[in-house]
Amino acid sequence: MTTSQEAALPTPRSCPQQYEKDSLQELRTIGKQVAVLIVLSYTYGDVMVYRKLTPDPRQDTWYLMRSPLPTIITCFLYVAAVTWCIPHYMSTRKPVSGLRTSMMAYNAFQVVFSAWIFWESGVAGWFGDYSLVCQRCDFSDNTEAVRMVHAGYWYLFSKFVDFIDTVFFALHKKNEHISLLHVCHHAIMPVCMWYGIRYYSGGHTTLAFLLNSFVHTVMYLYYLLAAMGPRVRPFLWWKKYLTTLQMVQFTAILIHNFLALFVECPVPSSLIAWVSGVSLLFFVLFADFYIKTYRKRGKH
Repeated sequence: MTTSQEAALPTPRSCPQQYEKDSLQELRTIGKQVAVLIVLSYTYGDVMVYRKLTPDPRQDTWYLMRSPLPTIITCFLYVAAVTWCIPHYMSTRKPVSGLRTSMMAYNAFQVVFSAWIFWESGVAGWFGDYSLVCQRCDFSDNTEAVRMVHAGYWYLFSKFVDFIDTVFFALHKKNEHISLLHVCHHAIMPVCMWYGIRYYSGGHTTLAFLLNSFVHTVMYLYYLLAAMGPRVRPFLWWKKYLTTLQMVQFTAILIHNFLALFVECPVPSSLIAWVSGVSLLFFVLFADFYIKTYRKRGKH
């Protein structure tokens, strides 16, 4: 980007009203785009999973697991809140102050919660005899099988807890952080995971939440340290490697899913395709973010 182009862009200092207006408009556009992705995810889940697979009977009485509608409605409410309601409310107000303690408590909780899910899913199978090439789901009441189902259920629950990230951004008026990548990642994961946990609650596809919970442990540790203030920030030089870790995670999930296609494996192809498609989407979005944030900024 040239110097003249940079000068032409509206900024909070040079044109605060226009910047605020453009920011709100961009958030509404992001909200509409993510709403479409939620609808597409629900449609795929209904046609390719709900109508073809049998739900796990062990979850019939579990909270949120009787129907996908509460999860989908919650995702729509999240998108509406962070791309329209809260930013619109905050547009005429100053950023909320005094949230540091709450942010530190939230991030500390997320570190522990994510680490616990990683440990549970590992002990339930991936640290033991689970096969990387093809792992069928155990629908019995075996101790390890039930432990994996619970790990998956709490992983799904953690996706709702992740929504609070964006609320902090909106209350601080950091609308530039509420990007398509951020909102898309948060909003469609619960929909995808609901179908995955409800219909194939163990086995091959659970590697995704093992890896993702590990990545979230590292990510929320970074957020916790960043919330401690300027004294800690010089030690946070490894920020860009978090994005690299995210991309490595999605690459590993893609390769792992493709392995099941080349052997005789009972894992439903509809779930393999869904996990692979979502992983590819997130890989592209994170790669685009990495290039724009670190490569191009480094050149300038």
